[in-house]
Amino acid sequence: MEFIIFILVQALWFGTISWKFYLAADRKAWEAFVPVYNTYVLVKIAQRPTYWVLLYCIPVVGVVMGIIMVYELLHVFKFRKTWQTAAVMGSFGLYLAFLNYKEKLKYWGRDDAFIKKNLGEGVNSIFYAIVVATVIRSSTFEAYTIPTSSMEKSLMVGDFLVVSKMHYGVRVPMTQMTLPLVHNKIPFLGIPSYVSWPQIPYLRLPAIDPVKAGDPVVFNYPMDNMPVDKKENYVKRCVATPGDSLRIINTNVFVNGEAFKFPDRAFPQYLYYVKTNGQGFSKTQLKRDFDINYLTNTEQRKYPTDQDVYQRTSDEFIMFLQAQHLDDIENLPNVIKVWPVVADRPGSIADSTLPQGLVDLQNGQAEEILFPNPDSGHGERPYDDTWDNFGPIYIPQAGTTVSLTEKNIHAYRRVIGEYEEHDLKINSDGVVFIDGVESDKYTFEKSYYWMMGDNRHNSLDARKWGYVPEDHIVGKPVFIWMSYDKHGKGINSIRTNRVFTTVNGSGERQSYFWHFMVFIALFQIVQIIRRKRAA
Repeated sequence: MEFIIFILVQALWFGTISWKFYLAADRKAWEAFVPVYNTYVLVKIAQRPTYWVLLYCIPVVGVVMGIIMVYELLHVFKFRKTWQTAAVMGSFGLYLAFLNYKEKLKYWGRDDAFIKKNLGEGVNSIFYAIVVATVIRSSTFEAYTIPTSSMEKSLMVGDFLVVSKMHYGVRVPMTQMTLPLVHNKIPFLGIPSYVSWPQIPYLRLPAIDPVKAGDPVVFNYPMDNMPVDKKENYVKRCVATPGDSLRIINTNVFVNGEAFKFPDRAFPQYLYYVKTNGQGFSKTQLKRDFDINYLTNTEQRKYPTDQDVYQRTSDEFIMFLQAQHLDDIENLPNVIKVWPVVADRPGSIADSTLPQGLVDLQNGQAEEILFPNPDSGHGERPYDDTWDNFGPIYIPQAGTTVSLTEKNIHAYRRVIGEYEEHDLKINSDGVVFIDGVESDKYTFEKSYYWMMGDNRHNSLDARKWGYVPEDHIVGKPVFIWMSYDKHGKGINSIRTNRVFTTVNGSGERQSYFWHFMVFIALFQIVQIIRRKRAA
């Protein structure tokens, strides 16, 4: 409704400040007040292609087209100073109103020679490039980088991804008033790049594939306090889909009673406790043989999430390891034994054979309050879940009705009150009121997903903040076009085995980098031969 109100107010305002321009161009005054149609007429007045109307109606792109159309309107009436276009935009149209009511308007038509002389091809090309790039970015593919290690070693810090918006259905941008080609902040200034009002209702075009368990997914972080499409982008692996029941037992994930299977190109990591003979580890060897980052104190302060090794005592370490490397680590000459770190539920009896340092570590992790416990700050803990022993928990599906209890309301509190925008209140007796009506059942209006990082003990994911609503889904990572290891040395800082590789698929990852380089070389040779023949 707010978007409809915005469109009507916008049309009324535009008509008020421009109707005399329409009259001077031999059009009707009322045409300036009709939403969308006024844009069609304006395009005709400016002598521009009709398809510009469609571009103007695309969210975000419409902002750029609005600037262009202001320039075009002023141009055909011979108000051709750059500052005049800037004055209209900077005054939110008041300068256009001044011209509309105070100037004697005469329609001169379009002068392409003037535009070419004064703006040049460069400015036109820049605006055209911005429009095209914005359309591509919002409707087909977008580039992302992996900033943190929550998906190591499946998707790694320094991977540059191409994310498909089409796989799960293109989500129409919801925030209308935003700068193109930036997400939620203006670079270098750090201020918001958007205006929250108005919001376009959630709409998603048909999908190529549904989100499936096992897919890596880019989504908007649900806990951010911003418009949905402006929330920070996260990438995790979808572990459970709407209607599923999930449980974690000693780090092993079970969905609907069956063990979750990682796809071929997933390389999950877990935390291990390592006992040595007192001799330390070679940073160079760990990096070379296992791609394990054992950083210096300075490096760790600079890159706090990249560290894979922590020394606790003179002979005890904790390490993030892949299962495929366990045997090799255990066979190192300085290693006595390796234990997995598994946080049991609070109150469980500890294994007396374990090192005290490991017991203390596991007990500390078991004390952390996770979803769906209330984040009240008072230590309330109706659920005794830990990172490694969690659930069972139901993943809400649109149309499904659940009974509400004093305990499970904590799991659905944010769903009902935030994501589905109902007025939710719980009185001191634990009675639930939804939109003022006492309720012991609730029917979900949206579907939700459960996302977890492959770096299971170094990932802020659904175990901490809960469900991801369907309208927060952004896209599917499909391609790694570059991979840079900031802890590598020289040429080894480029992970050539990951450059130009596909994210998904069966079997080992294959790089198409050299195929691409050969293609570029052949293309250049063909171009040289053609130029020589033409000469």
